[in-house]
Amino acid sequence: MKSDIASDDDFIDDFIERVRVSLRSCTGCASGGASPEAQAVLHEAGTSRAGGAFDAASSQNAPISLGAAVSGGADSVAMFVSLARIAREKNIALHVITVNHNIRDEKESEGDALYVQSLCADFLKEGFSVDCTCKTFLPGEVFGEAEKRRKGLEEAARHLRYKAFEEFAREKKTAFIALAHTEDDQLETLLMRFFEGGGADGAGGIKKTRGMFIRPLLGISRREIERFLTLQRIPWRVDGTNGDTSYFRNKIRCRLVPVLDALIPGWKSAVLTGAKKARDDDEALTALADAFPWSENGDGMRMPLSVFSSAPRAIQRRLLYRAFNKIGIEVRVPYRFVERICNAAASSGVFSEEAAGLFVEIERGSISVKKAQKDATDTGFSAIIRKTGAYEMPFGLLCVVQKDDACGVKKTAVFCKGQAGKSSVLCISLPFCIRSRQAGDAVATASGGEKSVSDILSDWKVFPCDRERIPIVQELATAEQKIVCIWGSVFGMHDWIVNDIEV
Repeated sequence: MKSDIASDDDFIDDFIERVRVSLRSCTGCASGGASPEAQAVLHEAGTSRAGGAFDAASSQNAPISLGAAVSGGADSVAMFVSLARIAREKNIALHVITVNHNIRDEKESEGDALYVQSLCADFLKEGFSVDCTCKTFLPGEVFGEAEKRRKGLEEAARHLRYKAFEEFAREKKTAFIALAHTEDDQLETLLMRFFEGGGADGAGGIKKTRGMFIRPLLGISRREIERFLTLQRIPWRVDGTNGDTSYFRNKIRCRLVPVLDALIPGWKSAVLTGAKKARDDDEALTALADAFPWSENGDGMRMPLSVFSSAPRAIQRRLLYRAFNKIGIEVRVPYRFVERICNAAASSGVFSEEAAGLFVEIERGSISVKKAQKDATDTGFSAIIRKTGAYEMPFGLLCVVQKDDACGVKKTAVFCKGQAGKSSVLCISLPFCIRSRQAGDAVATASGGEKSVSDILSDWKVFPCDRERIPIVQELATAEQKIVCIWGSVFGMHDWIVNDIEV
């Protein structure tokens, strides 16, 4: 980057040049792993490398086009402005997609989409070859996906968003979709994965390229991005939820990062360097794992136990997660379940267990992984509660009301009435999920650890036929989506209340 005494014009030119260099690097190294659609576009352009295709795109009819996901925030607006100028130089069409998730205030979400459409229209009037597509999710669609995937609201929104991007790429026949992740996003992600206990596969952070997705701003800070836009008097939208620290990323950004900046000078450079080393380790481990292939076995995957056991533990974990992905498991698989599998393989013992929709079995000299088959007599239930009211449930009546706390602030109070009487009253943010237990469920203990829901129900001596009827309350408004209550009182047992959510 230029020095602080560089002129404003020099800074703007330098910024765009950095994006140009990063774009060439992203597209050049990504072409080999691009999606089939992207590969087909590159083939039509007469090149197998995207960098070559972009360089060749100087004729009147551009051979390829580029996609960009623009939310209206500073990061994506700066990326759009840079890419629009670069694309015009190469006579490349730039296709923009903006997504309305319908999980924030309706006026704010629609305002973001309208701003992006207006910005693209302004650039089109100035002679830039740009167009804009707006994808709007149905109200409640993201919340429903979060309950289904059990990985948090943010992850569900991301999953649906990327599916929309892929459909958009096929429709527009774009070789790549540019995403506006920045250096700040990278640092936040690295901190998040560290606190989540991620391994080498997560410690490398956000990848510059993944299939058709490229991230040309990954080496540029948010401070530089805002200066780039401010100097050109280009406005941007601000997400009203950015300051909501109930979201894990916002908690890292708003609370932890300022402390690190104040106490540990140079921490950002050190963390980014560590991530580079982790990416190198990840590449090596991935190559080693390729030597232990799974074989398809009906509706699952199978491997000789002797082969699986001969791999180091780090490779075994990767092999298991590969098998989970191949059979279509989209929910989070508890790490302790993976560890139990590896421990059983090490002892050559018989293993047969379900968790997270999986059934893993070790017997007769092999390890098999497949989706768990639900019994037709399952009595499980699940419902997402988004507003106050009374709801008829299999265990009784669920009541959701507004209640003033000790400070006079209105909060959502929840209780239920079952065959054995009224439960404890809980205070929880909307939306939340109330459901029956699932394999792998665990809840926090007073000592700070975790205990499986199955063990708790066993301790309470709940009859097996009643265990699927005990209501469990799970947060959806936070990234962790923790279980906060087991309402055993509706069947005459105890209530398991986490922390201070009882009012």
